[in-house]
Amino acid sequence: MKKYILFFASLLTGYLNAQITINSSDMPNAGDSVLISVTINIDTNDVTLTGANYTWDYSTLAPDFQRYEKFDSPLTFPTPFNLIFNIFNTSYGNENNILTSLPIPGVTLDMAYDFLKESSSKFRQIGAGYTINGIPLPFLYSSDDVIYRFPMDYLNTDSCDYQFGLPIPTIGYYGQTGHRVNVVDGWGTVTTPYGTFNALRVKSTISAVDTVELDIIGIGTNIPRPLRYEYKWLATGMQIPVLKVDASDVFGTMAITNVEYIDTVIAGVPQLGIAENGHTNFNSSVYPNPFVDNMSVQYNLSTKTHLKMSLTDIFGKTIAIVLDETQTAGTHHQEVTVSDLDLASGVYFFIIQSDSSREVHKIVVSK
Repeated sequence: MKKYILFFASLLTGYLNAQITINSSDMPNAGDSVLISVTINIDTNDVTLTGANYTWDYSTLAPDFQRYEKFDSPLTFPTPFNLIFNIFNTSYGNENNILTSLPIPGVTLDMAYDFLKESSSKFRQIGAGYTINGIPLPFLYSSDDVIYRFPMDYLNTDSCDYQFGLPIPTIGYYGQTGHRVNVVDGWGTVTTPYGTFNALRVKSTISAVDTVELDIIGIGTNIPRPLRYEYKWLATGMQIPVLKVDASDVFGTMAITNVEYIDTVIAGVPQLGIAENGHTNFNSSVYPNPFVDNMSVQYNLSTKTHLKMSLTDIFGKTIAIVLDETQTAGTHHQEVTVSDLDLASGVYFFIIQSDSSREVHKIVVSK
């Protein structure tokens, strides 16, 4: 009897740790949104470690902030984005929360969207949309960036070359060519603060070269970008990686630049764009973002409200109180000046709160 118990126990263990296959059905659908926690600290974990039937333990990760990863129908985007990207060529678009600037003097990147196409055989980026110096500029890739190919199994390898170009009115031209190599280099179980999952691990290596042309000088140049890595742990039915680590090569050393994992709302952690009490009585926006010296905040108050605006660093330490007063109902503007607050370049959180609501914006100061 003991032998039978051990036999069935071994079968159960093998089943629980079985290799999985990732298909297009495991990707998101238009209208989906997933809460993620974001940090840049992976503790003592080594992301290069992987293999067959491997156990990854990232249970000690702690978020710096949280936000929603949203996949919006192309119909929901404003013109001209919804003209270039439509239901015939686009599955959904989402905000690019990592891209904060372009390597072009005199250019302020106010917003960046990625537009994606999903099919039974691949998941790819077909274009993007930037708002530059207040001008919305959608553009299609001349060669798509194939992020995944399906079905995805352990030891699969694939690659693609992608390319895009974007004329920028009164400024010049910006484009990029890149080469992506995807390797499914591991399978097993991964544990995050959210839970434990059977997963495939995918490593992507991306090399890219920017092309910049400035009208004022009439010449262009190519600027190689640092080699970039994406480490993603994919589980069935989870829509996005349960864990994703971004890194770049800095003079021969790999530097972690961003860590994201699926999570639930955690009290006390800054909530980027998430109303903590499930509602808000102001619809706030900040622009431009990133900004060099001045940032404008626009918001609406439905009733007379005592409002507080503050600025914190990524660890939640308050740097400045920008506003603390009672204001009347209506539309309001508030200016924030870097020189007045003595802010260094970097990432900060701009918090707007009343007695019943709280909104948080991630802002980037780029001097």
